[in-house]
Amino acid sequence: MTALRKARKQNNADVIAAQCSRVLLGLRKHTGETQAQVAKRLRMTESMISRLESGTHVPSLKTLCRIADAFDRELEIAFHEHEHTHADGTRHSHPHHHLDPDHRHTHGDKK
Repeated sequence: MTALRKARKQNNADVIAAQCSRVLLGLRKHTGETQAQVAKRLRMTESMISRLESGTHVPSLKTLCRIADAFDRELEIAFHEHEHTHADGTRHSHPHHHLDPDHRHTHGDKK
């Protein structure tokens, strides 16, 4: 494994489950619904909603699509990368976890 690969944040099912958990909980709280109400709307069990919200279950792509549709949201999967220009005028793109110590940039506002 290269040093760069070791240094960058790894994609991990637990991390992704936790991210999905925060989003689902936020969506449910925003609508003021109970887990039972969301479960009924998504045609899932209340225990599945609980597991999704607690981050103990990694949702399938099909489940993520159902959640996005139910909350009238667009599901977007991003393999983060950005393009920038160095002081010498060279331009390139690379993943966000780039470890160049001279690399400085700002990202746009998060939605």
